[in-house]
Amino acid sequence: MYQVMIVDDEPSALDELALYINRVGPEFHVTAKAQGAEDALFSLEMTSPDLVITDIRMPVTDGLTLLQQIRETGWEGFAAIVTGYEDFSYAQQAMRLGVFEYILKPVFSDDIQALLQRTKQLLDNEQMKKDKLRDEIQAELYHQSLEGNGDCHIPSYLGQAKAFIKEHFAEPLSLSKIAKQVAVNPAYLSYSFTKYCGQNFLEYLTQYRIAKAKELLIQTSFQIQEVAHQIGYTDISYFTRVFRRETGLTPGGFRSLHRKQQ
Repeated sequence: MYQVMIVDDEPSALDELALYINRVGPEFHVTAKAQGAEDALFSLEMTSPDLVITDIRMPVTDGLTLLQQIRETGWEGFAAIVTGYEDFSYAQQAMRLGVFEYILKPVFSDDIQALLQRTKQLLDNEQMKKDKLRDEIQAELYHQSLEGNGDCHIPSYLGQAKAFIKEHFAEPLSLSKIAKQVAVNPAYLSYSFTKYCGQNFLEYLTQYRIAKAKELLIQTSFQIQEVAHQIGYTDISYFTRVFRRETGLTPGGFRSLHRKQQ
């Protein structure tokens, strides 16, 4: 069953979307109903949705900005937006940002059904590719075990991927982008990170960014927001939450503790 996160600042709209999805999408399950961008980013840490559906007009942080922030986390699922006719120019911009579908208001169950059918087809195709790749990987590992090569070294493409991350960590990065850079299938690169690094791509990227954030907090007098931007985060609240999750301290608390120890 595929997972869906829906985002809207109006609770009634969230309930309506969830109702439609449950009614016309038996292969989909709403795992998160986020009332705004901040709630969505928090929910993204708890779940890994295959599809995100967000309203484009929300207070504080609009839907397009939210999707950009979500992509910065390394999430590579499918995204769709709900928009009014007067927002169509924004919808076109969203397409350029990688949104694969938009729904015009008012939203009807037929609209959701069509969206979910298209999404299911895309997800099913992806799963078939992953299954095929998994079989190829298992065959390769079997041959490696016969030859005794096993884990004697890190593949060159993985070294290139890590070097690319170190050079471009402050930019929006995704597994697909890096895989294209080193000419490797994204699923195979993901497998390689887990096999040789002991962590997945997103964990590796996050830990590297937080390590760089620590350096900036210690070595510079940058404001916290500037530190966040320097390492690839546009939302300071999300950066603070990730930093605290990784270190047990807020960025400000980490800086203060270091200064007291000097």
